[in-house]
Amino acid sequence: MDRLELKALGKINLGLDVLGRRENGYHDVRMVMQTVYLYDRIIMKKSKTPGIRLETNLYYLPVNENNLAYQAAQMLMDEFHMEEGVSIQLDKHIPVAAGMAGGSSNAAAVLFGMNRMFSLGLSQKELMERGVKLGADVPYCIMRGTVLAEGIGEILTPLSPMPKCYVLIANYYRPLLNYDLLKSGIYVQKSRLF
Repeated sequence: MDRLELKALGKINLGLDVLGRRENGYHDVRMVMQTVYLYDRIIMKKSKTPGIRLETNLYYLPVNENNLAYQAAQMLMDEFHMEEGVSIQLDKHIPVAAGMAGGSSNAAAVLFGMNRMFSLGLSQKELMERGVKLGADVPYCIMRGTVLAEGIGEILTPLSPMPKCYVLIANYYRPLLNYDLLKSGIYVQKSRLF
C-alpha cells in the first residue's frame, strides 16, 4: 500500500472531574470522552526519499518535529529503522487548541497509517502504548468511541455507545490551553452535555 487516506476524528468531553495534580504537572482525571464526526483529513504516501514531509492547509501550524503528526511518524520510523520516507498532507478542520484532541487525533491517525502502510504488525494496544508517549489523548484517539478515561487520560475503559444525537460545538476562536483551564478551576465542576 503506497497511499492511504484517513479521517482523524475529534472528541468532546461529556464529563470531566479533576482529581488532583501530580508532581510532573499532569492532572489525575476521570472523564467520559466521546468521538465526534468532525475530522481532519490526512493523506499519507510512501516515498523512496528517506524522511518525513508534512504539509498542512493552515500556514501557522508547524510542519516539523513540533507537530504531533510528524512526531508520530518519526517515532515509528526510528523504532523500525525505516529507510523509506513518508509524505503527510494534513487538511485541518478540527479547531486548533480547542480541547477537541485535534493534534492527538492527527498523531493517532499517523500511527495507525504508518502501521498499516508499512505493514509493521502492531496491535491496537501496541499503538496505544506508543501513543501515550506523544500525549495523554493519543491512546483514546486510537481507540475512539465512548470511553471512561482515568489517570492522566491513558487508562481507558470502553462504555456503551452514546445515543446518536446532534451536538452543537461552539468554537471561541481563541486557543484553550488545558493547563490554564485546569489552573483556573473551570474544569473542577462536573460538566454535562444537556
